Amino acid sequence: MKNRVQLFRKAKHCAQADLACHVGVNRECINAIEKGRFLPSIALAYNIAAALERYVYEVFPPPGPNSASVAPIVQLQPPAPSHNLA
Repeated sequence: MKNRVQLFRKAKHCAQADLACHVGVNRECINAIEKGRFLPSIALAYNIAAALERYVYEVFPPPGPNSASVAPIVQLQPPAPSHNLA
């Protein structure tokens, strides 16, 4: 998942360890989130966004239409009418 944690953290002149302490995780967890190796829970994503004074969707933007993490849209066709009236 692409995120902007590092961008907003550096804009606030905040170290990984400081952000980690503020949201209740260790520095390695923040590093893994920034590198895209760890997907935070909804609660953790909210806490990170709040600590960075941003909305969750700014820090963790939704995937775009060309993202591999989005399931393809499948058009379902209605079943053909059956003329068998037995």
